[in-house]
Amino acid sequence: MMKRLFIALAAFVGFSLAAAHAESSNPVDLVSDTSRQVLDLLKKDDGKNSRQVRAQVEALVVPKFDFKRMTALAVGRGWRDATPDQQAELSSQFQSLLTRTYASTMWRFKQAQIDVKPNATLTPDGREATVRSEVLLPNSADKKPVSVDYILYRTPQGWRVYNVSVEGASLVTVYRNQFNEEIRKNGIDGLIKVLRTKNDSVPPVARAG
Repeated sequence: MMKRLFIALAAFVGFSLAAAHAESSNPVDLVSDTSRQVLDLLKKDDGKNSRQVRAQVEALVVPKFDFKRMTALAVGRGWRDATPDQQAELSSQFQSLLTRTYASTMWRFKQAQIDVKPNATLTPDGREATVRSEVLLPNSADKKPVSVDYILYRTPQGWRVYNVSVEGASLVTVYRNQFNEEIRKNGIDGLIKVLRTKNDSVPPVARAG
């Protein structure tokens, strides 16, 4: 399941590329337009410029996620018990885990086909939106598209993603189950230690190749 969630991240990365040109008041247009742009960018990866492409992608993705909000949701009740310093470290490590793992795997999905559905589902106050899409991986054994939903909320700077759901499985929920188990065993500091260890085991973009 975690692999499929990172497929969603791979499909999502273009989200932030278009936002570098202009913010959109329509989350569907934003996801659709930028998905096409990112696929064009990834197809330019010739094996010699991989580090450059990955570094550019990561730099553009990070501002379009609300990693603090994602981390708070993933940690759950333990987030309220964490000190401000622990919360900051958790957010930093979770961001590194997602972006660096993504950077080490995204090249596998550059031939993906993304079908963004035309209508977003908005909350009554219009502050949150769910954009649905299907991702088809040409080399997939079953040839069935993967259902990917992006959950966003509106900020003065534009839409920001705080969760991704793949085939009904929420990225935040998957991590929450793992994080809560670690917190029960070893507390907040134990979770921070686990995240640091995971990040140390994933090559950074500068060394990926």
